[in-house]
Amino acid sequence: MKEIKAYIRCDRALKALDALTEAGMKHATLTHVLAAGAEAECDEAEMNIEFGCRVNRMVKLEVICLDKDEPKIVELIRKAACTLQPGDGIITVANVNRMVKVRTAAVSIDAL
Repeated sequence: MKEIKAYIRCDRALKALDALTEAGMKHATLTHVLAAGAEAECDEAEMNIEFGCRVNRMVKLEVICLDKDEPKIVELIRKAACTLQPGDGIITVANVNRMVKVRTAAVSIDAL
């Protein structure tokens, strides 16, 4: 299994979720994040007093999927998130060694 994390613009999150839903994905997680770094110097960046630097508000979209579905899911998210502007975000993919569903104790693929 794979864990896909995409750090994308807030205004592209719904488009990415819609693309995943149309492809049959039933579960995803969204988290608000603040991105700092070179791309935070664009017009949408704001000064964050707590951190003392410029940040961009973004969304972290997380999906766990089967290995075979990973390339398709990454491409769906990438296309939905792309504005062709600096700061569109990044997508990471990591291996998931084991997953346990809290309610049923189902393990790995059965937990999806």
